[in-house]
Amino acid sequence: MIELHTTQDGEGDVLIMLHGLFGNVDNFGVAARELQNHFCVIRADLPGHGLSPTLPSLSLESMADAVLEMLESKGIKQFHLLGHSLGGKVAMSMAANPRCQGLQKLIVVDIAPKDYPPHHQDILEALKAIDLESIASRAAAEKLLSSTITDAGVRAFLLKSLYKKKISGFAWRFDLQQLSDDYSLIAKSPALKQLVEQPTLFIKGGNSDYLQATDEPIIRQAFSSPSVKVIMGTGHWPHAEKPEQFVRICEQFLTSELTH
Repeated sequence: MIELHTTQDGEGDVLIMLHGLFGNVDNFGVAARELQNHFCVIRADLPGHGLSPTLPSLSLESMADAVLEMLESKGIKQFHLLGHSLGGKVAMSMAANPRCQGLQKLIVVDIAPKDYPPHHQDILEALKAIDLESIASRAAAEKLLSSTITDAGVRAFLLKSLYKKKISGFAWRFDLQQLSDDYSLIAKSPALKQLVEQPTLFIKGGNSDYLQATDEPIIRQAFSSPSVKVIMGTGHWPHAEKPEQFVRICEQFLTSELTH
């Protein structure tokens, strides 16, 4: 068992928040600060991310097990669960696991329970190509990334996890080698061992193609009461792009008696 790094703020019903690939607890930013006005918000660094230890295998199931163990170690009996992208897959894997007791409602942000074709190879190779011992600054790292990763927003997101070591050189706050080795496991659909009976909300970024109308049949096959909200004018990070609207949708879903 590993001990995940978590942050906890606010009071009320417990809301667990899980970030996406290459991310950490900081990724929910404004949204988390707003939600903690009404909930006890616990954000966790997934295994191999942020300040959490890594695992020999960073499969969806092993990460889900680590989060479930964190809940058990904290004595959390009832909770809501929200996951974005990779965190959404981990959350779905948790929800469909018989071990997962006490889940009340589930929010999945811009991801579907399906296999995704590999689409992070350029990022992984660009990150591995940087000699972290020789670069002098974050700006130098960005310059090296810019030739491969043309989206400035993606570069800025990745560089948030670059930090200067105490002695010399830089390092990533994620296990780049293990994530690269296990990427095929991360790209897979979560293993949904049983029908998820809890109310489940899928939030889609209006301009994102991660979650599509054609995914509805597989969602309805795995979840007994799913609903979908689209945040127009956002991409794959709707919680960061339109946090006020994102928080309003989450609060309405989590506090409502009716799920549709």
